[in-house]
Amino acid sequence: MSRLPEVSVLMSVYNGEEYIRESIDSILKQTYSDFELIIVNDGSTDQTREIIEGYQDKRIKLFNFQENKGVGAALKFGLTQVNGKYIAKADSDDINHPERLYKQKIYLDNHSDIALVKTLLEYFPHNEAVANSQRFNYIKNILEKQKNDIVTPEDIEEKLYWYCCIPHTTIMARTEVIKAIGYEEMRICEDYKLFYQMNKKGFKMATIPEVLVRMRVSEISVTAGAENQEFVSIMHDIKKEEINSLFTNQSKVYIWGSGSMGQNLFKVLNKYNLEIVGFVDSDKKKWGQTIEGRTIFPPNVLESNGTNNKILLASQPGKFAIVDCLKKMGYKHLQDYVVLF
Repeated sequence: MSRLPEVSVLMSVYNGEEYIRESIDSILKQTYSDFELIIVNDGSTDQTREIIEGYQDKRIKLFNFQENKGVGAALKFGLTQVNGKYIAKADSDDINHPERLYKQKIYLDNHSDIALVKTLLEYFPHNEAVANSQRFNYIKNILEKQKNDIVTPEDIEEKLYWYCCIPHTTIMARTEVIKAIGYEEMRICEDYKLFYQMNKKGFKMATIPEVLVRMRVSEISVTAGAENQEFVSIMHDIKKEEINSLFTNQSKVYIWGSGSMGQNLFKVLNKYNLEIVGFVDSDKKKWGQTIEGRTIFPPNVLESNGTNNKILLASQPGKFAIVDCLKKMGYKHLQDYVVLF
């Protein structure tokens, strides 16, 4: 009987013929070689399957779905095939540094208190059109910095309650922990739900402060259009316990952010008969206007309305500045406010 590998690299792919080879090659060329590469082909209709089957490396274990089931379902199945002590996630369009697996494995070997270790990342554009887009400019100059600045276990613990500050494609984690919680069959946010539950259960997560993964930004992204109501509903479901704790007979709950995210959040909460007093927004032009029958207030309403105010933060770009503002006013994380996105 052959010895089991120390590391299992888990990858799902759907119609990735354009860049799957580059991603696989970056795994096969790792300086650490004691791994298996589990690839779940999620019903691809292009040449993805043929490209993968063209490899002769015995470390590759390919599983094919007949139809597309979504990334959550693919990873849930892939998890059942994992044999390694550690799981490293790899995306089918990203590029991994040759020493990524080695450095993450050594880190987990030497830090028994850490369940998961991520790395820093670098976004790169798939083509010139993406490079010149406003979306890539935001991802490169805002999101990249936000994710790379969150490094310590303490910072990760706080910020994971806000948003998915862990890039899924950079992680290596203890297999027993990932299997205990598992992936759910979700087409988006399956990674965040996993990390959120790990965080709530007290598992510590850390960072290797080096760029060991380059993440491709293509013209089409699974999470593009994240302002839609489906995304907001998923965020509500993930954070339901924390959200519900803000609603008591005495509390006055506001949504900070009156844009599309805040409006969609209001509609989701309304389905659960959770009463919102009004919206808060930093934009002076919006003050006094109404949305969904609720007034938009300036931030100082939270200073003058007593101590029973609770806030659901639904402003993605401004969340860091808004949290700083709330902390200065004496509001406590999870006790007085919850960051939704």
